[in-house]
Amino acid sequence: MTGVNEDSRAAPRAELQDGVVPLMDLAWRTIRWAFAEHVRPRVAAEIGAAEPHLRASHFRLLSLTPTGGLRLGDLAAEAGMTKQALGEFVAALQDAGLLDVAVDERDRRARLVRPTELGRRVQRVIQDAFADVERRWEAEVGAPRWATFREVLAALGRLRDPGERP
Repeated sequence: MTGVNEDSRAAPRAELQDGVVPLMDLAWRTIRWAFAEHVRPRVAAEIGAAEPHLRASHFRLLSLTPTGGLRLGDLAAEAGMTKQALGEFVAALQDAGLLDVAVDERDRRARLVRPTELGRRVQRVIQDAFADVERRWEAEVGAPRWATFREVLAALGRLRDPGERP
């Protein structure tokens, strides 16, 4: 990958190999780097001046918002946020012209959040950019290892605290 020096490709330091948390932190740093280097520039080209005010977490929320829309409370649950925190993110995305908030016609007390046309274009840009990044990573580690990695991530994502209610 361009922009990656040889030192960053080296195996994790020995003290990091013992724990999954430091390894996940390294992986998360790589994901943030990929966002900054490969996704953000493509998003900026699509939306222009509004982009510098938005963080990766804003774009994550945009990516979670279905084309048909979702009620504010349901979107908050999907994003793992409180309605109040989500409201701030939605307002920023709305100001950037990426989300629209309207009264839900099925229940006029609820608000429905959905991407605008620009928001849908940005969703596609984000999806395409991360797909490119994934293809690069797959080429780097090999298809079988990449497939296993994705399977493990999916399995971990389905795990829940046994005391948690579904």
